[in-house]
Amino acid sequence: MNAVQQFVIEPLRKRSSALFLLQLAQLVNDRTGGRYDPAIQRAFAKLKPRVPLPNSRIMDDSDITGCVSSLRARGWNILRQRLAEADVAELRRFAFSTPAYAKSPAERIVIAENNIPQSHCRYMWRISDLIRVPAVQRLITDAGFARIAQDYIGCEPLLTSVTLWLDPVFDGVNAAHVYHYDNDGPTFLKFFFYLTDMHAESGAHSFIQGSHPHCKPPQFGRAGPQPREKLIEYYGAENELVFSGPAGLILAEDTAGFHKGTTLTEGYRLLLQLQYAAMDIPHDEEFALGIERVRLKDVDPALKRIARKFLA
Repeated sequence: MNAVQQFVIEPLRKRSSALFLLQLAQLVNDRTGGRYDPAIQRAFAKLKPRVPLPNSRIMDDSDITGCVSSLRARGWNILRQRLAEADVAELRRFAFSTPAYAKSPAERIVIAENNIPQSHCRYMWRISDLIRVPAVQRLITDAGFARIAQDYIGCEPLLTSVTLWLDPVFDGVNAAHVYHYDNDGPTFLKFFFYLTDMHAESGAHSFIQGSHPHCKPPQFGRAGPQPREKLIEYYGAENELVFSGPAGLILAEDTAGFHKGTTLTEGYRLLLQLQYAAMDIPHDEEFALGIERVRLKDVDPALKRIARKFLA
């Protein structure tokens, strides 16, 4: 895609100033190795100052402070809390009773737990359906995740996406299973919720600890796939981590660090993700079908503003 197509035609066609701003930030990051991202982050801190947020139902202040400290030091943190078994079960029931899609949100692909299709490397569920699941609503309205995101990002965050996906055993190439970093603007944070037990053979997440600063070494400065051997040579084998764990595990990660999913040889990987960022990161579904927001009662106004893309 040439520059005119990317920065003029696509945002105009999709009528999205957010897309224009994101792609501009991505270009600056890619062309400068991320060295201007800290300055942009400081500007966001002034333009969107932090807001008072209520207490979390599931985390205390020390959990939040400890998570942020860990993220700053190494780029990741496994939360002490676990997603409740009932919530894991509810999300699994949703996945295996609601049509998914592989390429276009208009698709309707039925996935049964005992009959996982393997025609595509990834299947996703529509956000408009997903945010109607009570377990998801409880997560996006709990202040703990927003407080971690706000303290780490350094400004009032925006919940930019709520996604659920399944990776099956797949014979082809899955780009998400090659080391890369996410170029999603000057600062952002993701929470991953394991909905299946994951180990090296069934899709556990891999991360290069300490690789999360946006200013990358020159040889890794351009967004895109990176060879594992070169990353290990630079960062050290001791910093390659594989986050194996049971269903219910919650992983906070700055995916500006190099990461990948491990290639599955058995089972499947079912994962829920929340992403917070300083700036909007439009999702393809917003342009294809739009997202039908959900109306909830008694949501704290500050949390409702942070989740305004999904809460009416």
